[in-house]
Amino acid sequence: MVVPSSPDGDDDIAVVASPSPTVAAPSTSTSHAAAAEPTPPPALPSALASLSEPLAEVIPGFTDQIMMIATPAERFTVVRWSPSETSTEVVLSMDRIAEYGCRPVGLDASGAWFARVQRDDTLIVHNVRDAPVESSRSEAIGLNVGSVAWHDTEAGSVAWISCARSGSGPSTLYALDAADPTAEPESIRTFQQNCQGEIWLEDWSDDGALISSTTDTEVEQILVGSDGVMVDIGGRHRSSVPGLDDDAPVVEYSASPDGRFVAAIIDEHWDVEIPKLCIMDAASGALVTEVSEHNSDIVAMTWSTGGRFLIYELWNSESESGGLEWYDTATNTTTRIPLTEIVDAIRTASPG
Repeated sequence: MVVPSSPDGDDDIAVVASPSPTVAAPSTSTSHAAAAEPTPPPALPSALASLSEPLAEVIPGFTDQIMMIATPAERFTVVRWSPSETSTEVVLSMDRIAEYGCRPVGLDASGAWFARVQRDDTLIVHNVRDAPVESSRSEAIGLNVGSVAWHDTEAGSVAWISCARSGSGPSTLYALDAADPTAEPESIRTFQQNCQGEIWLEDWSDDGALISSTTDTEVEQILVGSDGVMVDIGGRHRSSVPGLDDDAPVVEYSASPDGRFVAAIIDEHWDVEIPKLCIMDAASGALVTEVSEHNSDIVAMTWSTGGRFLIYELWNSESESGGLEWYDTATNTTTRIPLTEIVDAIRTASPG
């Protein structure tokens, strides 16, 4: 089901490449009318990061390709950074459509798929240009979409909640393997609550879909498995993080692919921006290192494919500047590379 171009969005996707210089053709007319000025090529978003040496030389031992999504004020930008390159490369760029434009859902676990919700609440997924997947699919996969989440680890797996056409009607949880060109959206479960602020999808992982809903007094959470069975979990759901108390205010956590470490973002002061990043030994729970900077947020994080590096962005809201950090578990050292924009998602993949 390929989406036709429409004024709501698909026409605003620009595959960004180095533009050829525009040259005015010699005039064959003897008219004295002023020649039309050549149309300048659209300005390209600046690189998120730039180095004097290739990335792999600045971060010894790092061999992955990085995919990131940045959201400056004017556009959404997907960039790629190969280990042999000195700077990031813009792969896909979208203009925001005034204040009612599309919103990005982000990148899948492999960095190969991107999704956005249009202003008419249509969910669009498409293959990031030149990403390492075989199919190229750009489709409207969901209508009346209220909330969306990519799977934590499964490439191309996305889930969303579709709202009823009437604000008071039921809502439905769907899932799709976007990497399979023959797959169709699968209905997992229908809820009596509607999407208008009452129920939303927070997370999509091996545990299932984490659904939150509001009541008159609190936010309730349930876990919905792929078979549609619901489990009432009460408070904030997370897998057990070793070394932390059960009531620790964990905002986000991630286990390294080799199973040796767990990284957790903890925010103990909700009204003050002093979150901390703790990296712990997965077996013993011992704290390996801790990162915390005043007025700085840990915006996004991911592990390298082998599990040696934790990559995250530290963004200072006071100075409006940030850096991409590489924590090396082998040497217990961190290397920072300055960034020009806030990064909403970071994914790593083998460069092949």
